[in-house]
Amino acid sequence: MFKQSVLESIEVIDHSGIRINSSKVIYIDPISVSGTPHDADLILFTHPHGDHFSPKDVKKLLKADTVIAAPTSMSTRCRMFLGKEPVPLMPSQSCKLCDIPVETVAAYNIKKPNHRKAKNWLGYILDIDGTRVYIAGDTDITEESRRVSCDIALLPVGGSFTMDPKQAAELANFISPHTVIPIHYGKLIGGAEAAENFRSAVDPHIETDIRPSACSDVLLKMYAKIGAMAVAFGILIFIMEKMFL
Repeated sequence: MFKQSVLESIEVIDHSGIRINSSKVIYIDPISVSGTPHDADLILFTHPHGDHFSPKDVKKLLKADTVIAAPTSMSTRCRMFLGKEPVPLMPSQSCKLCDIPVETVAAYNIKKPNHRKAKNWLGYILDIDGTRVYIAGDTDITEESRRVSCDIALLPVGGSFTMDPKQAAELANFISPHTVIPIHYGKLIGGAEAAENFRSAVDPHIETDIRPSACSDVLLKMYAKIGAMAVAFGILIFIMEKMFL
Protein backbone atom coordinates (compact mmCIF):
# COMPACT_ATOMS: atom_id res chain seq x y z
CA MET A 1 0.00 0.00 0.00
CA PHE A 2 1.46 3.33 -1.08
CA LYS A 3 1.99 5.93 1.63
CA GLN A 4 3.11 9.46 0.84
CA SER A 5 5.01 9.61 4.12
CA VAL A 6 7.21 6.71 3.00
CA LEU A 7 7.95 8.40 -0.33
CA GLU A 8 8.92 11.55 1.55
CA SER A 9 11.25 9.54 3.80
CA ILE A 10 13.34 8.44 0.78
CA GLU A 11 16.39 10.56 -0.04
CA VAL A 12 18.66 10.03 -3.02
CA ILE A 13 22.03 11.08 -1.62
CA ASP A 14 23.93 10.83 -4.91
CA HIS A 15 23.87 8.52 -7.93
CA SER A 16 22.37 5.32 -6.45
CA GLY A 17 23.02 6.08 -2.79
CA ILE A 18 19.72 5.97 -0.89
CA ARG A 19 18.72 6.99 2.64
CA ILE A 20 15.33 6.04 4.09
CA ASN A 21 14.38 7.73 7.35
CA SER A 22 11.53 5.60 8.69
CA SER A 23 11.23 3.85 12.06
CA LYS A 24 14.83 2.86 11.29
CA VAL A 25 17.46 4.79 9.34
CA ILE A 26 18.33 2.66 6.32
CA TYR A 27 21.03 3.25 3.72
CA ILE A 28 21.48 1.45 0.42
CA ASP A 29 24.85 1.84 -1.37
CA PRO A 30 25.69 5.08 0.48
CA ILE A 31 28.12 7.39 -1.31
CA SER A 32 29.01 11.11 -1.13
CA VAL A 33 27.91 11.28 2.52
CA SER A 34 28.01 14.76 4.06
CA GLY A 35 29.28 15.07 7.61
CA THR A 36 29.59 12.14 10.00
CA PRO A 37 26.04 11.40 11.15
CA HIS A 38 26.75 7.87 12.48
CA ASP A 39 23.01 7.24 12.33
CA ALA A 40 22.65 4.03 10.30
CA ASP A 41 20.53 1.28 11.78
CA LEU A 42 20.80 -0.79 8.59
CA ILE A 43 23.11 -0.57 5.57
CA LEU A 44 22.46 -2.68 2.47
CA PHE A 45 24.85 -3.16 -0.43
CA THR A 46 23.77 -4.29 -3.89
CA HIS A 47 27.26 -5.11 -5.24
CA PRO A 48 30.92 -4.15 -4.71
CA HIS A 49 31.61 -1.69 -7.55
CA GLY A 50 33.22 1.56 -6.43
CA ASP A 51 30.17 3.73 -7.12
CA HIS A 52 28.10 1.53 -4.76
CA PHE A 53 30.58 0.41 -2.10
CA SER A 54 32.53 3.30 -0.58
CA PRO A 55 34.14 2.37 2.77
CA LYS A 56 35.11 5.96 3.58
CA ASP A 57 31.48 7.03 3.29
CA VAL A 58 30.11 4.00 5.12
CA LYS A 59 32.40 4.68 8.09
CA LYS A 60 30.71 8.07 8.48
CA LEU A 61 27.42 6.26 9.08
CA LEU A 62 28.40 3.35 11.31
CA LYS A 63 27.48 3.12 14.97
CA ALA A 64 28.04 0.28 17.41
CA ASP A 65 24.83 -1.58 16.56
CA THR A 66 24.61 -0.89 12.81
CA VAL A 67 23.55 -3.98 10.88
CA ILE A 68 25.17 -4.51 7.48
CA ALA A 69 23.79 -6.87 4.83
CA ALA A 70 25.30 -7.63 1.45
CA PRO A 71 25.62 -10.28 -1.23
CA THR A 72 27.45 -13.32 0.15
CA SER A 73 30.38 -12.63 -2.18
CA MET A 74 30.99 -9.30 -0.38
CA SER A 75 31.44 -10.79 3.09
CA THR A 76 35.24 -10.70 3.11
CA ARG A 77 35.27 -7.19 1.66
CA CYS A 78 32.94 -5.93 4.41
CA ARG A 79 35.03 -7.51 7.15
CA MET A 80 38.27 -6.18 5.68
CA PHE A 81 37.24 -2.59 4.91
CA LEU A 82 34.46 -1.96 7.43
CA GLY A 83 35.40 -4.18 10.36
CA LYS A 84 31.84 -5.54 10.41
CA GLU A 85 30.46 -9.03 9.91
CA PRO A 86 27.70 -8.65 7.32
CA VAL A 87 24.50 -10.63 7.02
CA PRO A 88 25.21 -12.65 3.85
CA LEU A 89 22.36 -12.69 1.34
CA MET A 90 21.57 -14.47 -1.91
CA PRO A 91 18.87 -13.73 -4.51
CA SER A 92 15.26 -14.72 -3.75
CA GLN A 93 15.63 -14.58 0.02
CA SER A 94 13.19 -13.15 2.56
CA CYS A 95 14.25 -12.07 6.03
CA LYS A 96 13.85 -9.40 8.69
CA LEU A 97 16.68 -6.97 9.31
CA CYS A 98 16.26 -4.46 12.15
CA ASP A 99 12.58 -5.52 12.19
CA ILE A 100 12.25 -4.44 8.52
CA PRO A 101 10.94 -7.17 6.16
CA VAL A 102 13.46 -7.51 3.32
CA GLU A 103 13.29 -9.48 0.08
CA THR A 104 16.23 -9.88 -2.28
CA VAL A 105 15.96 -9.78 -6.08
CA ALA A 106 18.69 -10.89 -8.47
CA ALA A 107 20.33 -7.91 -10.24
CA TYR A 108 22.33 -8.59 -13.38
CA ASN A 109 22.94 -7.78 -17.05
CA ILE A 110 21.53 -9.95 -19.82
CA LYS A 111 24.22 -9.33 -22.47
CA LYS A 112 26.69 -6.85 -20.97
CA PRO A 113 29.55 -8.35 -18.89
CA ASN A 114 29.51 -5.73 -16.12
CA HIS A 115 27.11 -7.47 -13.74
CA ARG A 116 27.01 -11.20 -14.37
CA LYS A 117 24.17 -13.32 -13.03
CA ALA A 118 26.64 -15.79 -11.51
CA LYS A 119 27.84 -13.07 -9.11
CA ASN A 120 24.49 -13.24 -7.27
CA TRP A 121 24.36 -9.48 -6.77
CA LEU A 122 21.17 -7.95 -5.49
CA GLY A 123 18.29 -5.56 -5.55
CA TYR A 124 16.07 -5.20 -2.50
CA ILE A 125 12.39 -4.89 -1.67
CA LEU A 126 11.84 -3.27 1.73
CA ASP A 127 8.49 -3.22 3.50
CA ILE A 128 8.40 0.22 5.11
CA ASP A 129 5.26 0.65 7.19
CA GLY A 130 3.28 -1.44 4.70
CA THR A 131 4.73 0.28 1.61
CA ARG A 132 6.90 -1.93 -0.59
CA VAL A 133 10.00 -0.10 -1.84
CA TYR A 134 12.08 -1.73 -4.60
CA ILE A 135 15.70 -0.64 -5.03
CA ALA A 136 16.71 -2.44 -8.22
CA GLY A 137 20.51 -2.28 -8.07
CA ASP A 138 22.50 -2.39 -11.31
CA THR A 139 20.31 -4.52 -13.53
CA ASP A 140 18.66 -4.98 -16.88
CA ILE A 141 15.08 -6.12 -17.34
CA THR A 142 15.12 -9.70 -16.07
CA GLU A 143 12.52 -12.33 -15.36
CA GLU A 144 13.16 -11.72 -11.64
CA SER A 145 12.60 -7.96 -11.89
CA ARG A 146 9.40 -8.52 -13.86
CA ARG A 147 8.01 -10.50 -10.92
CA VAL A 148 8.49 -7.62 -8.48
CA SER A 149 5.42 -6.25 -6.74
CA CYS A 150 6.03 -2.84 -5.20
CA ASP A 151 4.53 0.57 -4.48
CA ILE A 152 7.70 2.61 -5.05
CA ALA A 153 10.51 1.62 -7.43
CA LEU A 154 13.98 3.13 -7.71
CA LEU A 155 15.31 2.12 -11.12
CA PRO A 156 18.65 2.77 -12.86
CA VAL A 157 18.15 4.63 -16.14
CA GLY A 158 21.64 5.63 -17.32
CA GLY A 159 22.30 2.81 -19.76
CA SER A 160 25.87 1.60 -20.44
CA PHE A 161 25.97 -0.58 -17.30
CA THR A 162 22.23 -0.88 -16.63
CA MET A 163 18.87 -0.27 -18.28
CA ASP A 164 18.61 2.85 -20.41
CA PRO A 165 15.61 5.21 -20.04
CA LYS A 166 13.46 3.31 -22.53
CA GLN A 167 14.19 -0.07 -20.96
CA ALA A 168 13.68 1.21 -17.43
CA ALA A 169 10.34 2.70 -18.48
CA GLU A 170 9.37 -0.66 -19.98
CA LEU A 171 10.05 -2.33 -16.63
CA ALA A 172 8.21 0.40 -14.71
CA ASN A 173 5.18 0.05 -16.96
CA PHE A 174 5.25 -3.73 -16.52
CA ILE A 175 5.47 -3.82 -12.70
CA SER A 176 3.31 -0.68 -12.38
CA PRO A 177 4.30 0.87 -9.05
CA HIS A 178 2.49 3.94 -7.74
CA THR A 179 5.70 6.01 -7.99
CA VAL A 180 9.05 5.48 -9.69
CA ILE A 181 12.29 7.33 -8.98
CA PRO A 182 15.01 7.25 -11.69
CA ILE A 183 18.57 6.83 -10.38
CA HIS A 184 22.08 5.93 -11.61
CA TYR A 185 22.55 8.45 -14.42
CA GLY A 186 24.59 11.59 -15.04
CA LYS A 187 27.46 13.08 -16.99
CA LEU A 188 29.10 9.78 -17.90
CA ILE A 189 26.01 7.59 -18.29
CA GLY A 190 22.86 8.80 -19.96
CA GLY A 191 23.33 12.52 -19.42
CA ALA A 192 21.13 14.83 -17.38
CA GLU A 193 18.30 14.29 -19.86
CA ALA A 194 18.03 10.58 -18.99
CA ALA A 195 15.44 11.17 -16.27
CA GLU A 196 13.17 13.24 -18.53
CA ASN A 197 13.52 10.70 -21.33
CA PHE A 198 12.51 8.05 -18.82
CA ARG A 199 9.54 10.09 -17.60
CA SER A 200 8.25 10.61 -21.14
CA ALA A 201 8.14 6.83 -21.70
CA VAL A 202 6.47 5.94 -18.39
CA ASP A 203 2.71 5.38 -18.42
CA PRO A 204 0.86 8.51 -17.23
CA HIS A 205 -0.83 6.71 -14.34
CA ILE A 206 2.59 6.06 -12.76
CA GLU A 207 4.05 9.04 -10.91
CA THR A 208 7.66 9.81 -11.88
CA ASP A 209 9.56 11.51 -9.05
CA ILE A 210 12.82 12.99 -10.38
CA ARG A 211 15.38 13.77 -7.68
CA PRO A 212 18.14 16.13 -8.92
CA SER A 213 20.74 14.44 -6.68
CA ALA A 214 20.37 11.22 -8.70
CA CYS A 215 22.04 12.98 -11.65
CA SER A 216 25.64 12.43 -10.64
CA ASP A 217 29.20 12.82 -11.83
CA VAL A 218 30.45 10.21 -9.36
CA LEU A 219 31.46 7.79 -12.12
CA LEU A 220 33.29 10.55 -13.97
CA LYS A 221 35.24 11.36 -10.80
CA MET A 222 35.95 7.69 -10.15
CA TYR A 223 37.34 7.05 -13.63
CA ALA A 224 39.32 10.30 -13.55
CA LYS A 225 40.93 9.14 -10.31
CA ILE A 226 41.75 5.76 -11.83
CA GLY A 227 43.21 7.51 -14.87
CA ALA A 228 45.35 9.77 -12.69
CA MET A 229 46.63 6.76 -10.76
CA ALA A 230 47.48 4.99 -14.01
CA VAL A 231 49.41 8.03 -15.25
CA ALA A 232 51.28 8.30 -11.94
CA PHE A 233 52.14 4.60 -12.08
CA GLY A 234 53.37 4.99 -15.66
CA ILE A 235 55.61 7.90 -14.65
CA LEU A 236 56.99 5.87 -11.74
CA ILE A 237 57.83 2.95 -14.03
CA PHE A 238 59.51 5.34 -16.49
CA ILE A 239 61.67 6.84 -13.71
CA MET A 240 62.63 3.42 -12.39
CA GLU A 241 63.60 2.26 -15.86
CA LYS A 242 65.82 5.33 -16.30
CA MET A 243 67.44 4.80 -12.90
CA PHE A 244 68.03 1.06 -12.95
CA LEU A 245 68.07 -0.08 -16.58
